[in-house]
Amino acid sequence: MKSWLFPILQTAVVVILLISYYAASWFGEQYVLRAEPYDPFDPFYGEYVLLQYPDLISTTVTDEDSVYFTLKKSTDGYAVIDRLETEPFFGAIEGSVFGGSVTAPQLEQFYVEQGLGPDLESTRNLQVTIDVSSWGTIRPVDLRERSE
Repeated sequence: MKSWLFPILQTAVVVILLISYYAASWFGEQYVLRAEPYDPFDPFYGEYVLLQYPDLISTTVTDEDSVYFTLKKSTDGYAVIDRLETEPFFGAIEGSVFGGSVTAPQLEQFYVEQGLGPDLESTRNLQVTIDVSSWGTIRPVDLRERSE
């Protein structure tokens, strides 16, 4: 009986991780961010677009190791920073500040279909749709050209 216990525990951990990733879409809020691309290729994972977000700006915290933030929808429909702290709080997204811009590891790159990377890199006006759970998990959902 003990020989089955370890594989069952391993499987349960993987299932819990997958459920928590998709739960961001099931139970979280959806935000749309303005994005600007650069550098579209990884030799191991294929094409991706590195993104920076012009609306996620910090005026109070500059170049910290870790920051914690939440998002809200602005009047134009795009997400902006709602709360930014240097200490963790419930529901916060963990990120960092560099040169006044706030980012999170899950927001920095978006993998795309082979052949789309160079086209998206030349497009300067992009938007990223993300799902954010109430416990701070981010799931990027869509990347497309912004229509303004």
